[in-house]
Amino acid sequence: MQRVSRRVSTIAGAGVLALLLTGCGGSDTSKNVSGDKPEADQQAASTATPLTLDTAPRRAHYTDRGKKAHELTLHPTLLELGSAEDLKDVRLDDDVRGMVPHYLTVSITNTGSGEVQSAQVVNNFRLALADGTAGERVSFFSSNPLASPGSGPLETCNGTKAPSALTAGQAATECRVVMLPKGTQPATVSYSDESGIQMWKVEGGDTGSSVLPSDKPAEVTWKDARDKEVPLTVTPKSVRKAGPDALADYNLNARQKAATAYFVTLQHRNNGTSKLYPSMDRAVFLRTASGQTLRPLTLIAIGSNGPKGCESSVPYGMVQPGKSVRQCGVYLVSKGDKPVAVTFSSTADGAEPVAWKAS
Repeated sequence: MQRVSRRVSTIAGAGVLALLLTGCGGSDTSKNVSGDKPEADQQAASTATPLTLDTAPRRAHYTDRGKKAHELTLHPTLLELGSAEDLKDVRLDDDVRGMVPHYLTVSITNTGSGEVQSAQVVNNFRLALADGTAGERVSFFSSNPLASPGSGPLETCNGTKAPSALTAGQAATECRVVMLPKGTQPATVSYSDESGIQMWKVEGGDTGSSVLPSDKPAEVTWKDARDKEVPLTVTPKSVRKAGPDALADYNLNARQKAATAYFVTLQHRNNGTSKLYPSMDRAVFLRTASGQTLRPLTLIAIGSNGPKGCESSVPYGMVQPGKSVRQCGVYLVSKGDKPVAVTFSSTADGAEPVAWKAS
């Protein structure tokens, strides 16, 4: 059987992506199915650029599918910036095409008494930009595990061999490929679990952020009940940490009670000629330093426009042309995290979300 270079042939799927590698043996499986260059040309592997980051070990927990919490010591050991050259033989899904690979290597030590799955733990790690945009993690599988490994950073990261399960006191090193927009630099590496979030800073991570000032109005469009696009002016008014008893009148679970509540208020002005149902608050999200994108909490209280300090001036009925409404939403931020951006997602076809600094 002829041994072939372990090069990428395709990435397929949505969300968590799959990597197929060229096969070994028969003529069909060893062809350059995506225009791979001959093996001789592939020997000059590209290199990755190390980024400077905090690598201090932190204690954390991992909650498994059985809701059992495991004690861990975690930290990133290496973060490298790749290049488009690493993916030259890869067919990418539309949602990651044009992005740049980053190679995140983390250390996981089981400091508890039970067994823990290291591959599940590493899935709780994220890379995020300064505006809270999270990287897209790419998962791989090999169609031919017998093929000789390549020497590029993509293959090196994908070839990390870690134990599938860690016993008490055992440690492992895992590597994952994370895609980020071209021309940006990650600001944080984070690990999240039900018990909270741990974050490590990446040096130079404030570059590449393109959010608006916190009080700058933005012109967007919104579709009315008849699917007609109506111009809106959206202006953030405040992002405020709520008091400890702000949600005392609401029935929250233990995880929600452990989080920090933030009140986010925006003003929406109807600049069109038709009236609007005041549902714009459903398009407002809060992004955090760890890369979390948070939806507003649904709170139900009879005869109230919201908790004290987060009342909305929403009219009964419709928003008339030339009129404005203020809407306040409650967002729960996990322990160890903080808001960095507020976003508004227009319902117009093809429109990109607008983002403001959360300050």
